[in-house]
Amino acid sequence: MKVGDLVIVASLGEIKAYRANPRTPEAEAGLKPNEVKLDLITAIDIVEAHKRVSDLLDVDAGVKKAGFLNRAASGEKHTLKDEIYREAVKAVAEDIDMLIEQYGDKKVFLSLPKTISKDVMDNLKNSSKIYRLVEKDLLKTDKNRLIEEFKPEILK
Repeated sequence: MKVGDLVIVASLGEIKAYRANPRTPEAEAGLKPNEVKLDLITAIDIVEAHKRVSDLLDVDAGVKKAGFLNRAASGEKHTLKDEIYREAVKAVAEDIDMLIEQYGDKKVFLSLPKTISKDVMDNLKNSSKIYRLVEKDLLKTDKNRLIEEFKPEILK
């Protein structure tokens, strides 16, 4: 990782973007470009992932009827979880694309949980700009440790 690189860590609920900035005067002068620190550029909260199921269902004037036979009339969909997941993946991909277009003039490092990685990558328009993909949930990882997580397995 060098000065100016973009690091994005994401999950279905949140995205954080960091810029690799020089840690030492030598790195700032370009003599040691690998001596970097990560500074948070932006943090995005994905609203779609936090919607309540009851907000997504159509309920007549807020009146809920009790009983097994009336459940079907409440507007409950059996594919609701799949729809919420697809919308959240789409929102994450769109936000990552926006971050890459805005800040990704150099290398882009991306971290996604393994469970959503393929789906998000399939929805990305700027997937060719991603230099390294790590399939781990690094959202709560300390930014000082993130640099180590993006090193190739050989160097760890």
